[in-house]
Amino acid sequence: MMQHAIGFDRRNIKKNKYEAYRNRYIVSKPDNDWEELVSFGYATKKEFKIEKQIGYYVSELGMKYLGVLFGCIIKETD
Repeated sequence: MMQHAIGFDRRNIKKNKYEAYRNRYIVSKPDNDWEELVSFGYATKKEFKIEKQIGYYVSELGMKYLGVLFGCIIKETD
């Protein structure tokens, strides 16, 4: 799920680095797996009241965790 949120694709690892071109996972109701990631500090959450949606975002700690799993440094693009 976290790798989907950042658009992770091993083919885009360049010089041991991956630049995440997005960082979001939008749902219409709370997601138990994402809620657990939030509780661990691997993700953050924002509720959009008007749209009645929830956005989950991979945190800096979550990026570091994914980097260890995939053997690269993961950063968000500016």
